[in-house]
Amino acid sequence: MAAELRVSIIVLDTGPLITLAVADALDYLLYPGVPVLLPDAVLYEATRQGNALGAVAILEWAQAHAGRVTTISTETFFNHVAALEARPGHRERDLGERAALEAVHDAIHLADDERALLLTEDDRVLRRILVLEAELTQRMIPITTRDFLLGLEATGRINAADEIYRRVEDAGRLASRRTALADQQTAARAAVEALLRRP
Repeated sequence: MAAELRVSIIVLDTGPLITLAVADALDYLLYPGVPVLLPDAVLYEATRQGNALGAVAILEWAQAHAGRVTTISTETFFNHVAALEARPGHRERDLGERAALEAVHDAIHLADDERALLLTEDDRVLRRILVLEAELTQRMIPITTRDFLLGLEATGRINAADEIYRRVEDAGRLASRRTALADQQTAARAAVEALLRRP
């Protein structure tokens, strides 16, 4: 990515967090040296059950790197919390996905010199992001966890993406290996590669 561009990584669903957590690899998100943004409901869904796979590691990691990992507040999650207070046990479908879409559409305002990598394991989220207005999607590049790991491998930042997946499977998680970056334009692929090469 051009040196003058400012970049953020936005984690759109719990999948990347859980996959990296169980592989003891959450710090990979920090390797490019850019802000990591977590929609509030995504972090909540990943950590609300303390005995869930990766939950404790994700919460501790987010707290330990509070200066570099930022939670994005959404009205979606605010309303969910209010509903929980009124009706304990209240549940909502696709809470994290809806909060992520709100964050991308309403809460994140990119200047001309800013770009965002949208990191996900859920291709439903990607499909919905890609139908947003063209001006927005030109500044936001959707990639999957596997794209991210393969990019780190290609630039020599990690040894092997497949080793991460072996560790994840050993921990009892079947993580998605979908990719999305190959379908992006050449400029977008080059931008991601440049970002992942950052020292």
